[in-house]
Amino acid sequence: MVSSQASLDKLNTILTEPVPINRFRPNILVDNCDPFGEDLWDEIKINDLVLQGVRLCSRCKLPTVNQETGVPDAAEPIETLMKFRSDKVLMPHKKPHGKVFFGKDMVWNWNITNNQGKGNKTIKVGDSISVLRMISSVSEAAV
Repeated sequence: MVSSQASLDKLNTILTEPVPINRFRPNILVDNCDPFGEDLWDEIKINDLVLQGVRLCSRCKLPTVNQETGVPDAAEPIETLMKFRSDKVLMPHKKPHGKVFFGKDMVWNWNITNNQGKGNKTIKVGDSISVLRMISSVSEAAV
């Protein structure tokens, strides 16, 4: 799952008590993009790896658990996310299913990664990300 620091920062400006990014367990955390800009990424490149967007990441109740104490919050951050990151809000033309989204699920597209999987497949902190293809609206995103 790919998420951005800007998305977390935006959420934390709304929450009464800020939450750390580890609540959402992203595999890749990016910086220097607009809040929730990752929602629109359909294809990105990091080094020689091309990652394909699969769907918005629907969230379970696990982000409500404080990992330091093991104690779940009754509702946050899911309750706040439901106000502006639910399928009902993001995709008003579709039937809502009570989902809430934070981050984008992406997979390695080995078919187009530097001659079918050859090349540098290592990702490390500080690597640049190139957005190769975007969708025009979050309402077009798969869920």
